[in-house]
Amino acid sequence: MNAAQGWGLNRVATRALPVALGLLVLGACATRGPTPDAACAATFATQHAATATSRDAQYHLLDDFPGLRSDRVLAALGAHARTPAARRLWLQRLAAHDREASAIERANLPPGRRRHLPEPARLEHCRQQQVERSSRDPESFRQVVRAAQVPSDYRRWARALGLYPLVKPFYRRAIAAWQREAAAQQAPAEHAGWLSYRPLAAAPATPVRLREDALGLPQAEPAQLAALFARHAPEIRIAQRSAADQLGTPRFARDGQRRFDAHDPVLYRHHGWSRLEGGWHLQLIYQFWFRERPSARPLDIYAGALDGLLWRVTLDADGNALLYDAIHPCGCWHALFLPADSPLQFRQPAGEEQRLARRLGLPGSQAATLWLRGGDHALLWVDARRASRPASRYRFADLDALRQLAHPDGQHSLYDRRGLVPGSQRLERWLLWPSGVVSPGAMRQWGRHASAFIGEAHLDDPDLLGRYLARPAAPE
Repeated sequence: MNAAQGWGLNRVATRALPVALGLLVLGACATRGPTPDAACAATFATQHAATATSRDAQYHLLDDFPGLRSDRVLAALGAHARTPAARRLWLQRLAAHDREASAIERANLPPGRRRHLPEPARLEHCRQQQVERSSRDPESFRQVVRAAQVPSDYRRWARALGLYPLVKPFYRRAIAAWQREAAAQQAPAEHAGWLSYRPLAAAPATPVRLREDALGLPQAEPAQLAALFARHAPEIRIAQRSAADQLGTPRFARDGQRRFDAHDPVLYRHHGWSRLEGGWHLQLIYQFWFRERPSARPLDIYAGALDGLLWRVTLDADGNALLYDAIHPCGCWHALFLPADSPLQFRQPAGEEQRLARRLGLPGSQAATLWLRGGDHALLWVDARRASRPASRYRFADLDALRQLAHPDGQHSLYDRRGLVPGSQRLERWLLWPSGVVSPGAMRQWGRHASAFIGEAHLDDPDLLGRYLARPAAPE
């Protein structure tokens, strides 16, 4: 039996072994009959069935390899993990994703439904058994690499049924019109109507030198990562039109319904990686929320509950910004920004959706100020001006906190099992469904941002930015 069949049913190969040796081999997984593989498969089947209603969508569950989950960064790294240390580290990262998601799924169940779940220690034993087996067996490792590829978030059947080739030109014209409007924006004049938000504490000026792990990913120690987040935290300016333009955070109230707390401005943090010209770069991801995008007119197809912005900073080896990009939590309106001293240049690849790109006046060592329009919260301008008037202060929190918010039943995720925020759907979905995007306009969980209507693109794809940005070719 090869490693790919290891999660199927086995029988003890011989009855001639002493009972003591049989118990030693089977260990804690089983006392008779199934091998540890089958027992662990049954354990994870029990876990997954019990937590199906609270399934977390951030990572991809690997078929035939329970106890491992992937994301698009790990999917891109698997085939390049060629040393034993790299292969083991890669498998351990898959196991860590499953450990994290399983703990969230368990805790998001009502207390009465947690009693009969497998013990976390038992799940961990089975995860490590899977890691050990696949790190030793080359064929098993290759199969894990194939299983770790994250499926597209685009529905191909919707594109076929919606006659996508016929509607694509309309999408292209709408995108081009938005980009012309955005490109024509000028630096806004400061006035009393701008709401200002900045971090609670000033950023430390400590230099940071990132180190690479066995997979080639730049890593920062927790204190270094916190310092980088503080250094690049943006100041946020919003032209206030209504209470919907105040930063805050979603919560669950005592009745179990979602509410928005505008008295607690939060900038949520997450980190990831991007691959540019074969090299990996650490990314800082910031996300903030508004209560809603209010209707600007009767039957406003873009209006709905919750709105916000993601601001992503891709770093060089010294912790300075190499590039920025911004997108709304629906996966819409992706824009790229280059610091004044970035060596990268924008290039529009043939066949890809057009991206708005702009070079800024600020250097990559300086935090940006984001100027947002009131109402639709469009990002109008980016510079380094600071508010001359007193600003409100926001605090930091991990973006993962939204996967496990306090709830009358214990805790609950902001997102459903598809990675969408329930109740945030927009009417625009009835016009844009032929694009293949699930519920266009709805707010999304990290890892679920389909970010193009022309072709396919995923915000967490580590190679997405490299399709648009590169260093200029050296003169011959």
